[in-house]
Amino acid sequence: MVAIVITIALLLSYQSSSGPRLWVRAQSSEAHDHQSIQQPLDPDAGLVPSTPSTSLPGVRDFPRTIWQTGSTDGIKEYAKQSQTWSTQNPNHTHVILTDKDANDFVQQHFPYRPSLLRFWNELRVPVLRADLLRYLVILSRGGVYSDIDTSCLMPITQWIPAQYRLSANAVVGIEYDDSSMKMFVRPISFNQWTLMAKPGHPIFERAAARVISNLEFLARQKRQTLSNLKLEMVETLEATGPGMITDVVMEVLRDQGHNVDWKTFHALKEPMLLGDVLILPINGFAGHQKHSHSGDPAFGPKLVQHHFGRTWYRKKPTPEPEQEQGPRKEVALVKEEQVEKQPVGKHEETKA
Repeated sequence: MVAIVITIALLLSYQSSSGPRLWVRAQSSEAHDHQSIQQPLDPDAGLVPSTPSTSLPGVRDFPRTIWQTGSTDGIKEYAKQSQTWSTQNPNHTHVILTDKDANDFVQQHFPYRPSLLRFWNELRVPVLRADLLRYLVILSRGGVYSDIDTSCLMPITQWIPAQYRLSANAVVGIEYDDSSMKMFVRPISFNQWTLMAKPGHPIFERAAARVISNLEFLARQKRQTLSNLKLEMVETLEATGPGMITDVVMEVLRDQGHNVDWKTFHALKEPMLLGDVLILPINGFAGHQKHSHSGDPAFGPKLVQHHFGRTWYRKKPTPEPEQEQGPRKEVALVKEEQVEKQPVGKHEETKA
């Protein structure tokens, strides 16, 4: 419990401070090493404490941080698209995590979860690591996550209608609302290439735990190790991608007391707030597709464009992490003049 209390205090301290600050790691303890995180709502097993219906207490605003991750090649290939996030959001801090930064990030933000760290270090398949990482980033730090092959079309401050700004703690967008594509096994699907939340939201607490339990199950079923796990694309979509996140969003909404089903979101034409989760119509994050009324002006403004680069499917497995030598480098939001002294990832910070 000591580690949990310290973690909450650090999160609240970070949110209430003005300007970029270094992240101070919570102290870990092997005494709190649980063997599984398959029951994330258990206070002793949760990744980050949260109530069943909201984000961390005291976090009033969405953190003004944009998170992206990518391989060296992917970051170069989509540099123009990635730059739109800084251009459209000059008052946000834009952080791009490389593969090395991703390892540092997970080590620093979850030191009290040795079982999670062991899982992360064993998992080597790039697309699976990328999926898990986005949930861990939004869970621990909040803000906006978007794939490196996306463009921002409208400032983030305009994404949430004024009447919902005080109530929304998470934002998800519809990706699919059709029956024509066999790769989607649900009539409605939420995308996970762009996500927005305040830190500690139960959607991402549960998503991270579900990814781990799903992959552990598939590895046992296939008699493979996590480091060599081979999945078909449909299996990946179901275990860690939009299939999984869709199920989790539906579960959390029901936990919040809403009797939702697929018809609740069919032909959605304007943002819908259920509990503390804002659901965007198809054009919000997926307005450039050939199905589901995507692109039809009646289904809302286009906020993000996904270019479907599938960079993670082209990557080779991540090599085993090197043995640590000395103190671990901290992934932090740093001031411009500090970047050369603390070169962790690609940080783009623009001032108001």
